[in-house]
Amino acid sequence: MKFYIETFGCTANMGNSQELAVALQERGHIQSSLDEADAIVVNTCAVTEKTERKVLRRLRLLQGPRLVVAGCLPAALPKSISGLSCRGELGTLNGSSARKIEDLFALPSSLPPLSLDPPAMLYSLPLSPGSAQDLCGIVNVAEGCNGACSYCIVRKARGSLKSRSLDDVVERVKRMIAQGLVEIQITAQDTAAYGSDRGDDLSLLLNRLTALPGRFMLRVGMMNPYSLTPIQERVIHAFCSPKVYRFLHLPVQSGSDRILGEMGRRYHAPDVLRMVAAFRSCFPDIAIITDVIIGFPGETEEDFQDTINLIERMQPDKVNLTRFSARPGTAAARLYDMPDRFKKERSREMTRLWMDIAARRNSRYVGESLSALVTERGRDGTMKARAKNYLGIVVEGNPRLGSSINVEITASNPFFLSGWLQSPVSRD
Repeated sequence: MKFYIETFGCTANMGNSQELAVALQERGHIQSSLDEADAIVVNTCAVTEKTERKVLRRLRLLQGPRLVVAGCLPAALPKSISGLSCRGELGTLNGSSARKIEDLFALPSSLPPLSLDPPAMLYSLPLSPGSAQDLCGIVNVAEGCNGACSYCIVRKARGSLKSRSLDDVVERVKRMIAQGLVEIQITAQDTAAYGSDRGDDLSLLLNRLTALPGRFMLRVGMMNPYSLTPIQERVIHAFCSPKVYRFLHLPVQSGSDRILGEMGRRYHAPDVLRMVAAFRSCFPDIAIITDVIIGFPGETEEDFQDTINLIERMQPDKVNLTRFSARPGTAAARLYDMPDRFKKERSREMTRLWMDIAARRNSRYVGESLSALVTERGRDGTMKARAKNYLGIVVEGNPRLGSSINVEITASNPFFLSGWLQSPVSRD
């Protein structure tokens, strides 16, 4: 069978799709283009109403006997796809979903697995349109979360926290390293919560992974402040490994403690500032990414200014902005939703602020030489690399994919750096 996977949403969804693609290929199936595929699997997202509408438009275009709808829409909002024509529906994807897809298409259930010799064999991984993550792998270390955020539908889609064992994650990462991947993204709905259901924690996992031989870098995914608090010092210590990107994705959502309480976030805004200060005291150049929800029900102008003030003090390298949209079945959906014009105005103000901060922070590197790892192919003959703090660099000079290089930074903008290849550090 030829299959095609299209993915919407978060890094965890990307990881689910990668896991399914590898499992299908191990069972003898072939990843192909959309036009040639016998099975089209769309891994959906339902995090916001805007995203839901976008996904549904795509599903309507693809509907028919080849389509399998998977992910958060069928799991959390099954009525939204009730009128679609498709082969079948699945929830969260993983390796075992390969058998379910075979059943949907009435394929033999005992296809021989592909040989893993030589161990450097690199499977074709599923990517969203426009993505070019050539040597990047994703490992979902857990599914679900133990949060109780009043606005979030993901808990309904993925359930409570279920962590993979330390040994399971280690084996998955070993396999990716053997396949030649140089960037491994460790992700979950809340990566900091990893292992809390098993008596383990994220720091133990990172210590196990960084002890593995090979040339690779780990990127740790989003960590909620509430879950990070009890293990903060141990995680900082684990970040000292040269195999961990100095990158912290810490979603704050609001700078107003009153709104955070309404959201069910279980921390206060000053807690986030203290965490950022603790990481920066050890890693001054660490890249800080945060998330903010604009226009949560009941958010006053004073509440919004509290968020503006927090971002000014936090000085993040990027802010992921989401305008509040009510998700069916959540507690926040029962609250009064403010007119969209207020959300748009506040979103524009917040965007101007964080882009100004990011532009100033990135301009510090112009004229410097940075070491970086080449992980992706760029456009027009360029390559994309990642500095030690995960800042993206567009590199001229044709460095080899997977190589460690030195880059002279010649320009910057709020989103990435640009520069020229100086010399390779390693071509192993």
